[in-house]
Amino acid sequence: MRRFMLGALSFSIPAMAGANGLLDAYHLAQQQDQTFQAAEHQRDASIEAKPQAWSVLLPQVTGKGGFERDRLHVLQDGGESLSAASPIPNAAIAWYGTKSYSLSLSQTIFDWSAFQTVAQSDKQVAEAQATYRSAEQGLITRTAAAYFAVLSAQDTLRADLDAQTSFKQQLEQAQKKFDVGLAAITDVRNAQASYDTSTALVIADRTAMDNAKRALSLIIGQPVEAIADLQPDIPLVAPNPAIPGEWSKASSQDNPDLMSAFYAAEVARKQVSIYRGKYLPTLGATGALARSDAHSIFGSDSLDDNVALTLTWNIYQGGLVSSQVRQSVASYQQTLAQYELERRTVAQNTLNDYEGVTSGIAGVKANKQAVISNQTSLDATLVGLKVGTRTEIDVLNARQLLAAAQKSYYQSRYAYLNSFLALKQDAGRLGENDLAEIDQIVAATATPGPPLSSEESTIPDSLPAPPATAMPVKP
Repeated sequence: MRRFMLGALSFSIPAMAGANGLLDAYHLAQQQDQTFQAAEHQRDASIEAKPQAWSVLLPQVTGKGGFERDRLHVLQDGGESLSAASPIPNAAIAWYGTKSYSLSLSQTIFDWSAFQTVAQSDKQVAEAQATYRSAEQGLITRTAAAYFAVLSAQDTLRADLDAQTSFKQQLEQAQKKFDVGLAAITDVRNAQASYDTSTALVIADRTAMDNAKRALSLIIGQPVEAIADLQPDIPLVAPNPAIPGEWSKASSQDNPDLMSAFYAAEVARKQVSIYRGKYLPTLGATGALARSDAHSIFGSDSLDDNVALTLTWNIYQGGLVSSQVRQSVASYQQTLAQYELERRTVAQNTLNDYEGVTSGIAGVKANKQAVISNQTSLDATLVGLKVGTRTEIDVLNARQLLAAAQKSYYQSRYAYLNSFLALKQDAGRLGENDLAEIDQIVAATATPGPPLSSEESTIPDSLPAPPATAMPVKP
């Protein structure tokens, strides 16, 4: 079986040693990235909708107990007022206590709104799981993109540093030739301009690299100190199956963002049924047991128990239910529109990323060939300068073109890798194993200079058949 391989890269930050740099960065991001942490807590909170919905349909038991201390002050007895001078003064005031307890049980027999709330909770849990899956895949692509951004900034800085060194050497040579009268002052001025421009680019590159490292640190929660270079020759993996329609079909069935929008529409559809259920009566059973024991001159000890069936029908509530139904229908239509928009967006992104992978392969190869051609052109221009057929300006232009070709080549590799991960994310196939497979071909140390050898193409296994998903239906 052919293995799925994307590329090779490695980096090192505090508490992360050896290979598996990208995978370790992802593990740190799982623990430290606050966007992902918030999504995880949101999922856990949304899952509680199901037991809360079921609680309404389960028995409700209530217990109550109490002790009451009463003072009875008899102001008149038998038509005569009682006072302290009365022959029976103690009969004027009496203290007594009452103990009571009760136990009640209620059970819903029929409540259409409650039944639909339970069904709605299943959709809410499914929506929460899909949203969390989207956040999980988003964390993978965000971590990889930030990781590649640091590598890209580092490669750009290296190319501009090489160009700066070359321009400095050419400036020194032009100055020496001018000092002995073998070159015009214009050659010195041109070399100086190229060197100054390269110096400004290096300063900007260092700032961009520091910014990229800080962006990665924001995700993993640790400062990034050093990152090794991407391996010179990365396998260029073509999409398999090489049919855009198959990837579109997979994304329409398993894309987590699309699934989240689908279940959001289903939740809204169930809300319509919940409000319509308020037109119907509810039926419930109740049972109660109560005892009261009062110790006084009027005392009593009683035990009461009862069972009942209660039918409740809110016939008219001032038009509230009708308004809630209309509101929920409008909200459902809104979620359907959002679902359709998400479906179109996912379909477009899938095709864009598919073309990004296929064109990325061609772009990497073309840019690598451009590096080779520009290096050959520079060598030929240097020879021409020695024999007098080329000028200093030709050499400066050739060096600038070589630096630009090198930077384009470096950037095309990361654009290809990002497109491949994005394509798998579109299809809902992106997982931690993709980062692990990248780390399996990590280069232990950085390899300086642009790669000149040809790439190797490695094709992944075919996609498994995804399960079918029904579209939301209108109420």
